[in-house]
Amino acid sequence: MSAFRSIRVRLTLWYIVLLAIILAAFSAGIYLTLRHSLYANLDDSLEVRSEELLLAVRFQVDLPTLAGVLPGEGPADGEQFVRVFDSSGVITFDNGAPSGSTTDSEALQAVLDGSTVTRSLDVSDGTFRSMIVPVRRDGEVLGALEVARSEDDLSDTLNTLLLILAIAYPVTLVVASAGGVFIASRALAPVDKLTRVAQRISAEDLSQRLDLDLPDDELGRLARTFDDMLARLDTSFRQQRQFTADASHELRTPLTAIKGQVEVALSKDREPDDYRDVLQSVNAETDRLIRLVGSLLTLARADTGKLAVTLEAVNIAELVEGAVEHVRPTVLERGLDLQLAAGEPAQLRADEGLLLQLLLNLLDNATKYTPSGGTISIGWAAIGSQVTISVGDNGPGIAPEQLPHIFDRFYRVDTARSRAEGGFGLGLSISKWIAEAHGGTISATSTAGQGTTFTVTLPCS
Repeated sequence: MSAFRSIRVRLTLWYIVLLAIILAAFSAGIYLTLRHSLYANLDDSLEVRSEELLLAVRFQVDLPTLAGVLPGEGPADGEQFVRVFDSSGVITFDNGAPSGSTTDSEALQAVLDGSTVTRSLDVSDGTFRSMIVPVRRDGEVLGALEVARSEDDLSDTLNTLLLILAIAYPVTLVVASAGGVFIASRALAPVDKLTRVAQRISAEDLSQRLDLDLPDDELGRLARTFDDMLARLDTSFRQQRQFTADASHELRTPLTAIKGQVEVALSKDREPDDYRDVLQSVNAETDRLIRLVGSLLTLARADTGKLAVTLEAVNIAELVEGAVEHVRPTVLERGLDLQLAAGEPAQLRADEGLLLQLLLNLLDNATKYTPSGGTISIGWAAIGSQVTISVGDNGPGIAPEQLPHIFDRFYRVDTARSRAEGGFGLGLSISKWIAEAHGGTISATSTAGQGTTFTVTLPCS
């Protein structure tokens, strides 16, 4: 049974069965067509012969006969004969019909009634094809004329054809089966190679590719699609491993700090103020852990599609002003100037909570990287069927080689400074997901020494 699980075997079997049916139908068609043609030709020749003999029939009183016109003894060549009957069915002329060629009374009566009858006669010497036609004089049927010829040549031709078909049929199936196996093997060879490569691939090594030089057919597209899938999986697994390593590193840092501070506090008895300082430091690190875990949970839920986006009518002016008021205390504390550039009234169908988080991430990022005395700007504009929201600063800017990576998870432009400020390199990744979840985009432009501007583009409701 295992052999029938092979596509190659099943394809070949289906091919053979279909070919066998087609060949059988084709052979039957040839045989029946040739048989019909041969009998039609034989009947035509009998009809021509009977018409010639009708002209030669003589009447003795009212009895038709061919006596004196055709020999009356024996068939001309053993393969044909002629008989004449009177109106009562009595034979008036017989040039030698073979024994066993009895007269069919019903057929003879039909001819005497004016019809023409064609039939096959089985006699001791073989089979004859017979045609009986009425003999008329002055419109009155006075007898019948029978002309018959042997079917031996016709039967020999048909038997020869049957023999040829009987030999050619199985031979053709055998040759076609071998060809079917060969063609199926050639056609499915890329699938076998694909299977072997797939069996060698594991999550630890997704670098292998098929690299099959195939035409642009179904198997060629399958192989290229498989290679593309492997490339995407390889990239995804690399990103996942990098994400796991970065997350572990980020989690280990505050935990190590907490453990170190606790061990120092427990190493000897201390004053209450010392313990209070340790607890405050531990509390700060705990807050950092909570924010990190929250960001990781947001990204994990976004990746699995479990972070719901609840669409509702959102007023852009109210959304931006709410974000500004939320960060204003921090901006003033750092000695920064916050400028709001209001645009035309606009509304979106969006998740207000997620958009607020996006703007807070961008404003928080601008606040961290803008030196004291600098300026942060935020504004929006309705352009056609889109709304653009921009957040800019006049901080140190981002180097061109770093700009393409700023939306990558855990990526930091300035690693030391970001960690000191409490950042994890996840805010921009979350902001990008929020923008794309609303059918929009987010981009950044930056000039060294002049600052950075983030632009969010969202479709209007």
